Amino acid sequence: MQLRPLLILMVLVTVVLIAGCANLSPSGQNIPVVSPATPAPSQSANSTWTFVVFGDSRDITKNTTTGISPYLYPIAAAIANESPDLVIYNGDLISGWIISETSPVATDYPAQFRNWMKAVAPIHNYTTGSGIPLHVIRGNHEDGPNQTVIPLLDAYLASVAKDMPQNGPTGEKRLTYSFTWKGAKFIGLDEYTPHNGLKETVDQGWVDKELTNNTRPFTFVFGHAPAYPVDDDLDDKGYDLSVRPAERDMFWTSLANHHVTAYFSGHAHMYVRGVVQGVQQVVSGNGGAVGKAFNTAEADPTLTIEYPLSNVPALERKVGYFVVTVDEHAGTMSSVQKVYDYVNGTWTTGDRFVLSNSGQVIPPKTNQG
Repeated sequence: MQLRPLLILMVLVTVVLIAGCANLSPSGQNIPVVSPATPAPSQSANSTWTFVVFGDSRDITKNTTTGISPYLYPIAAAIANESPDLVIYNGDLISGWIISETSPVATDYPAQFRNWMKAVAPIHNYTTGSGIPLHVIRGNHEDGPNQTVIPLLDAYLASVAKDMPQNGPTGEKRLTYSFTWKGAKFIGLDEYTPHNGLKETVDQGWVDKELTNNTRPFTFVFGHAPAYPVDDDLDDKGYDLSVRPAERDMFWTSLANHHVTAYFSGHAHMYVRGVVQGVQQVVSGNGGAVGKAFNTAEADPTLTIEYPLSNVPALERKVGYFVVTVDEHAGTMSSVQKVYDYVNGTWTTGDRFVLSNSGQVIPPKTNQG
């Protein structure tokens, strides 16, 4: 009889599988990673691919010793376990210039960026250049007073942004850029370089040219700040696109006229999805920074909120990211939000939605009969 060796083998396999379901962060937090999403059998591997979007991982305290949130590493580990084709990060990597003077990294921007790159190593190893392609843009915490010999922007360009595309407008190399991936075009925007003397704007001429020359069926645009605010936090005023309404409206009308699939942003430390002129704005700023309450009454009335549909207290905000599955054959993108449940210590799902490549919402199927 060979039952005993077979039994031992089954036990070993079970142990390995259980061990792979959790990941211990450097901060000691045991946050399990998410099992990779498996495409439906009918989908073609050649036409279906995925990417992840997340952002805002500055530390939860101003008296930080690292400049990054303790949740960044566990989130990165969970994202890596999704096995996406690429990852988009929409700004505010580090605490940057808003740190207590007593912090050891208060004026050491290179150290803060090194800590960020180390924490996201499960996604992309900056030392070896291996792993999942990670495309990053800066936020307002990477734009601020230069309190050290190595200015904040210089530290960013020499580290995290070192290998970003250099096809942006003059003066914005590795800050604003575009790239293509299979049937999609991605446009990353720096909103803190002055345009005609104004920050919180984009290089509209460059954006229009990129959109006009685009031949890909899917177009994803990402910037740090929402075009239409989802909260009324006075601390954020002066950093989002709504402070320049005329320029913001030109930007959004261009996205609508060119049938952009979706606009991704962060800045507000929450997850909120809405639509204006047929274009989806997905705010995913829950990458580890201090969570904020969401009040539907504080969102820009121009924005039709599609998720969440009711108020969410600050204590109920959860960290996470969202996964997009692009099906080029069907002409759709399907998105699933992943959030960490602090109470139960598990990852779960939140918002789900499906768009056509032109950004139109596809209603979920309902059971018939």
